[in-house]
Amino acid sequence: MSDKIEPTAEQSDDSPDYEKAQGGLQADDPLAAIKALRLEQLAVCRLKTAQEMQRMRDKTQSNKDDAAD
Repeated sequence: MSDKIEPTAEQSDDSPDYEKAQGGLQADDPLAAIKALRLEQLAVCRLKTAQEMQRMRDKTQSNKDDAAD
């Protein structure tokens, strides 16, 4: 019995599928991948900041309502 694995249809090159799943980023353009990653991080940060600001506004409004009673 041989230790070599014979290539089959199941072991085909899945690079195009991987690239498509990564949003079409070219493997030879690492700067584009870094830029996309940083933009995603920025979007998450902005969302968290907006949520935190909303919680602060809600808390302030709640405090004003309690003081008015």
